[in-house]
Amino acid sequence: MKPLPIKNSWVLVTGASAGLGRASALRLAEWYQAKPLIVGRRLDNLSELQAEIDERFHIPCEIIVTDQREIEGREKIAAKVAELKVTAALLVADLTSFGPFDASRADAYAEVIETNILSFTDLLTGLIAIFRQQPFESSIIAVSSLAGETSVPFQAVYGASKAYVSNLMRALSVELAGTGVSVGSFAPGGIDTDMAAVSDLKWGRLGLMDVDRCAAYACHALVHRQSFAIPGIGNRLTYLASRTLPRSLTSRLAALPYRRPR
Repeated sequence: MKPLPIKNSWVLVTGASAGLGRASALRLAEWYQAKPLIVGRRLDNLSELQAEIDERFHIPCEIIVTDQREIEGREKIAAKVAELKVTAALLVADLTSFGPFDASRADAYAEVIETNILSFTDLLTGLIAIFRQQPFESSIIAVSSLAGETSVPFQAVYGASKAYVSNLMRALSVELAGTGVSVGSFAPGGIDTDMAAVSDLKWGRLGLMDVDRCAAYACHALVHRQSFAIPGIGNRLTYLASRTLPRSLTSRLAALPYRRPR
């Protein structure tokens, strides 16, 4: 499949307030001369990113300040996507919860499920409907995780939610074949972001992928319309191991980076 031409086109990036979303918006502007439509909940962060894109690359950038967990937020995103005739979407926004599985954390689990599954699915449905009506080809990449490819103790609900994302996008990539709308998932391992910093990892940043490097892979997956992409040789080897070793063993190995609760 030929790369999707996104130069001078609008590209939606959710979760752009920080981390992978922010780095991806910068990469899209710098390397592809695409115009980022950035979405997040923090106006100050988005405004800073918009100013940086303008100052460094002289590329137009628009902001949507909203919470995609709210129906009104998703409607706001969809309306702007239709108005600007957005060509591609990188869906980064997600939420995690770490620690032992416990009833006292039910509210946190509900937030993860609402963000990573329910609101994500509703937003995706709206984007696909808009893209299918446009007279040009488009691409959607949803950020999943290697945590969705095996069970992950101490981030169990997060991993389960990412398994949903990966499996949904694999199915839709087949359903939408020939429609002009390409969809796929991007499954990194640990990334050196604020999310990783609060995950209580034993070895700190050791083994985490640089966020700018990860963003380069994510943007490549979007432009090349990959149905499933894993960044970096180390992550690919981890994925292969998860497919060849006994599931019980891979689950125990996946638990090793986390501090066990006392």
